[in-house]
Amino acid sequence: MGKSKYIPFTQQRYCCVPTCLTMVMYRRGIPLQPIEDIAYALGLTVPEEDAWLFDKVRTGEKPSAGWGTQIYKPEFEINKVLKEIDIPLTVDVDTSIKSVGELRAKLQKVQDADGDALLCFDYGKLWDLDIKGGHVCVFHGLDGDSVWMIDPGLQAPRNRKVSLEKLFEAIDFHGPHNSCGVWTITTR
Repeated sequence: MGKSKYIPFTQQRYCCVPTCLTMVMYRRGIPLQPIEDIAYALGLTVPEEDAWLFDKVRTGEKPSAGWGTQIYKPEFEINKVLKEIDIPLTVDVDTSIKSVGELRAKLQKVQDADGDALLCFDYGKLWDLDIKGGHVCVFHGLDGDSVWMIDPGLQAPRNRKVSLEKLFEAIDFHGPHNSCGVWTITTR
């Protein structure tokens, strides 16, 4: 995949969503905010033993999507929160993708428009690891039957390539109730 239109940022643990949003904000010239503040506003919840990593955080039972933000809960709905914290982005969270063909079409539309999108999926399922939990990456582009993404993960390569089929399986496995899918971003 050619030169990236994104500057890759590395996330604090559990903060993939706000880190990916920040990459899009930077690309669009939107003033940045502390990632941890965005994360907290989006419902950041972590295990008790990791609370010391944050100035402000929630702890408790592990959420269905895994540790991190909880945008699938009404009080942390992403567009409501972004408006409240003055980030001029709108996120269309599409959890209705039912096939590899639909996923390809959706990503092709984003790519053709030189748009921005985030990908939400189950991390363990995508990378064949024995863990379960959601993760978000920035969509970088299509390359034949493969998808390039920018991964904010602390110990992950920044540019990652995966097959459309494998990505679809990981999205489908994570489930609509956990906000899986393609999150298309526009400026409001």
